[in-house]
Amino acid sequence: MKSLFKIIRRYISSTILLVVFVVVLNILALSYVALQYEEGLNKMEGTSSTTVSRQMKDIASQLTETPEGWQISQQGIDILNENQYIWGMLLDENGDAVWEWQLPDEFPRSYSLADVASFSRWYLKDYPVRVWEYGKGLLVLGQEPGRFFRVILVFNNVYLDALYQYIVIFVALNSILIFGLTLWFGYRFYRSLRPLARGVDALAESRPVLLSEKGITEELARKLNQTSRILERQSEKLRQRDNARTEWISGVSHDIRTPLALITGYAEALTAEETLSPENHQRAESIRRQSLIIRQLISDLNLTSKLEYNAQPLHMEEYRPAVLLRGIAADYYNEGLQECYEIDVKISGEAEQIRLTGDTGLMKRALRNVIGNSIRHNPDGCRISARLLSDTGNVIWRFSDSGPGIPKSVVDVLQGRAEETSSLHIMGLRIVVQIISAHGGRVQFPRNGEGVYGVEFILPGKENEDDL
Repeated sequence: MKSLFKIIRRYISSTILLVVFVVVLNILALSYVALQYEEGLNKMEGTSSTTVSRQMKDIASQLTETPEGWQISQQGIDILNENQYIWGMLLDENGDAVWEWQLPDEFPRSYSLADVASFSRWYLKDYPVRVWEYGKGLLVLGQEPGRFFRVILVFNNVYLDALYQYIVIFVALNSILIFGLTLWFGYRFYRSLRPLARGVDALAESRPVLLSEKGITEELARKLNQTSRILERQSEKLRQRDNARTEWISGVSHDIRTPLALITGYAEALTAEETLSPENHQRAESIRRQSLIIRQLISDLNLTSKLEYNAQPLHMEEYRPAVLLRGIAADYYNEGLQECYEIDVKISGEAEQIRLTGDTGLMKRALRNVIGNSIRHNPDGCRISARLLSDTGNVIWRFSDSGPGIPKSVVDVLQGRAEETSSLHIMGLRIVVQIISAHGGRVQFPRNGEGVYGVEFILPGKENEDDL
C-alpha cells in the first residue's frame, strides 16, 4: 500500500533529519568551546606515551662511548628493528652527529638549534622522528613515512580540568535534545494516527466514518471512508432484506390463519359427526392434527423471526422456575398424555426457593418445545427427565429422555459447527436457544454415559427465601 511506504519514507526522513540536526549542533557547540581557548588544539613536542618512552630509554641504554667512538650493541639494534625504526643518530651538544645507524646519505651530519627545534616538533625530511635526551646529547630515531605520522595535541590546563564537566554537559544536552525531538516526532505521528484509530473504533461499532483525507495517512483515511460507505450500504440492504423477510412472514402467517382456522374447525366438526364412518372419522382426525401442526409451525416461524431481529418484546415479570416447570408437566398430563410417556420432574431444595424475572410466556414456550421434542421423536413412548438445579447463583434446567436423544447433526448446527440443511428440523430447538439467549442465559447439549445428547439451559438467578 502506497500509504505505508509514505509513512516509512516520512519516518526515515525524520530520522535522518534528527541525526543531522544533532551532529551539526554538536559540531557547532564543540567549535564554540574550542574558540574559547586559544590554545585548544596545538601541536606539542615529544610524547608522553609510557611505551615509547621505555623504548627510547632501552635503546639509549645500549649506546656506549668507546675510544673508537659511540657504539650500539646488537641488543640495541634488535630493539630498533623490533619497533620499526629505520635509522638513528646521536647529536652532541654542538648538534654534530657522533653516532649514526643506517642514516641516509642525503641527511646532514650537523644541525643547528633551529633545525633540532623544527624536526623535534614535526618531521626530518618527511621522516617522522622521535627524540630522547641522552646525557648532553639528543638521540634521534626515524620511522617510515608511509606507515607513521605525527599528531601532537596541546590543551590548555583549564580546558583539561573542565573536560569531564563538558562531557557530562554534552551528554546531558544531547540526551535532552534527542528525547525532546523523539517526543515531538512521536506526538506528530500519534496526532496523525489518532483519527484513524477513532475511525476503526467507529467501524467496529457500526458507526459511520468520515475522516479528513490529508497528510501522511491520506490514503488510509480514504480507504476507511470507502469501507464505511460500503458497510453502510450493505447494512441498509440487510435491514431492507430483514424487514422484507419479517413482513413477509408476518403477512403469510396472517393470511394463512383464517383458512387454517376454517380447516381446523371443519375437521373438528367432522370428527364429532356420529353419522360418519370410522374411516372418515380417522381422516377428519388426521386433518385436524395436521392443521394444528401447521398452525404451530407458522407460529414458530413467526416467533423465531421476531426473536432473531429483536422484534419480540419481553413482558418481564417475577416467577418461580419450580412452579413453572411443574405447571408445564401438569399441562401435558391434563391434555391427555399417552400412557407410554412419563415426565419425571425433580427439583432440588435450593432451586425451590429461587425466583427469576422473565417473560413467562416465552419460558413456557421453551419448556414445551423441549418436552414436546422428546414426545414427537419417540412415537413408541419414552421417559422424559426434567431437572431443576441451582449452582453458584445460576438456575440449571436439564432435560433428557430414554430415547435416542438429539442427533449430533442437529447439535452441530445449533452450536455453529455445521451448516443447516433442508433435511434437518431444528426450528423448535432454535426457538429455545433464542428465548434463553434473550433472557441472558445459554443453552448446552450435554451427553450422558450412553453418548445421547440432552438439553440444558442455564439462567442467571438469585436465591430468595420468601415463597410466592
